[in-house]
Amino acid sequence: MSHGRKPRRPGRISPNPIALARNNATRLTPAEISKAITPLRAAARALREGVATEWEWSVVASAMNVAQVIERQGVVRGLVEHLHSAELALQAIQQRAMSGGAWQATALYYQELDHITEAVDLHEFQMQQLSYGEFRRAVVRAEAEIRSAGGPVVDVGQMEGMAA
Repeated sequence: MSHGRKPRRPGRISPNPIALARNNATRLTPAEISKAITPLRAAARALREGVATEWEWSVVASAMNVAQVIERQGVVRGLVEHLHSAELALQAIQQRAMSGGAWQATALYYQELDHITEAVDLHEFQMQQLSYGEFRRAVVRAEAEIRSAGGPVVDVGQMEGMAA
């Protein structure tokens, strides 16, 4: 009798646990960081130029969610106010862009530009301090938080095949 419990499901076992541990513990390489930051910078540039689509706004917002999770993980600390300012700027941008019911690209105020640009730079700094495993945990946790809030998830985890 199971007493209402689900049967145990064994986890995946790595054929090479030493390599797996090494890969999860090594810092992100410049190429890996560039692979994640390049689309983020392109989306932030589109916001800055006032031609951003809703998708580009979502890319920046998702990256800021990951940055906030990294902050909460405790690996890189002291950026809460900067990230919160960028989040408020993104909310204001979304509110203006959606005021007509459908996404309409909008110009940004100087403070919004400043907060978003600074947050993107700080997120890159965060990534330079992280191991691959810490980054993957942050991405998974951010995606779970967004899903649980009912929001759309942008795949900032394009790094899935890296360092594995």
